[in-house]
Amino acid sequence: MLKLIALILVFIYVVMPLIRFLMKAFVITQVHRKMSEQDIRNQQKSNARKEGTIDVDYVPPKQKAKSDSLEGDYVPYEEVKE
Repeated sequence: MLKLIALILVFIYVVMPLIRFLMKAFVITQVHRKMSEQDIRNQQKSNARKEGTIDVDYVPPKQKAKSDSLEGDYVPYEEVKE
């Protein structure tokens, strides 16, 4: 009977505070983890494309302009004098 009372007292004065401490530490780490995940999400949203902006993913290479070649169709013509 004395052993049972001693076990109950040990449980009340040692195990219960230990469990309370471990649960508090667990909850605090979970809260910090969720807050950091939320901060990362908010930072990604702020880096996202804003409304009204244009992002160009591909720019075609520029061709060298040749001064002697003519672009388009060339139509020879003669002036007619009347």
